Amino acid sequence: MLTDFRNQIDQIDDQLIELLAKRFEVVKQVGIYKKEHNLPPLQPGRWQEVLDKRTRKAWEFGLDATFVVDVWNRIHEYALELEEK
Repeated sequence: MLTDFRNQIDQIDDQLIELLAKRFEVVKQVGIYKKEHNLPPLQPGRWQEVLDKRTRKAWEFGLDATFVVDVWNRIHEYALELEEK
């Protein structure tokens, strides 16, 4: 039984990694666009909008919003690093 749960977790983790990789590929394209149009990597209004949406989604699924914000902050930090390259 425990092995089945662990296998499910492993599969979900693999999906999370795949989705993050896809997300960061799009982020790279955003970075190119922003450079071509002289836009700063950080746009605080957009970032707040993202956090607000993710917080609402966390509540919908019964997740701790603080945890989700922490995760998204780290994702955003990495995304900014990619955009600046």
